[in-house]
Amino acid sequence: MEGKYTGLRGVNSDADIYALSTYEKERKEAFIQKEEVRTGEFKKNVEIYLHNFKINFKKGVPNFENCDTIKVYKKLKLFSNYYIPIEIVNITHFELEKNFKTYTEEELTAKITNLLQKEFEEEVELSEESQVETKVDSVADEEGVTVKVIYSVEEKIGTKDR
Repeated sequence: MEGKYTGLRGVNSDADIYALSTYEKERKEAFIQKEEVRTGEFKKNVEIYLHNFKINFKKGVPNFENCDTIKVYKKLKLFSNYYIPIEIVNITHFELEKNFKTYTEEELTAKITNLLQKEFEEEVELSEESQVETKVDSVADEEGVTVKVIYSVEEKIGTKDR
């Protein structure tokens, strides 16, 4: 800014700058889908690791046809920050049952739209001032549904300089 008596001098800008960004997400899924559901049956196992030596307290593998295995590792420590080279592993095997579920076109479109919305929210950081418009297009064929979601985001992109 140039003043009559002060000459050229820098001043802070004061403007609201907005941008309109467009994001597209697309996904196709079949009407008949295989789902794995836990039956409620499970088996537990504990292992202890001493350096490279492993002690297994239950021998064998669970006789489940399909299972989901979850391992939780815990290192032993003395005081607040001194770890002993001993690790306890709690292993849980959950029995899984495979089912086939048939979706209607509306159910599948809603499911895919929700999945795409979650992906969008994880990928794009939005401020409280951002305005989002969503357009959903779905096309069904004999195999499944293809959903395309277009997000138009009006967001403030201006920054303070100086």
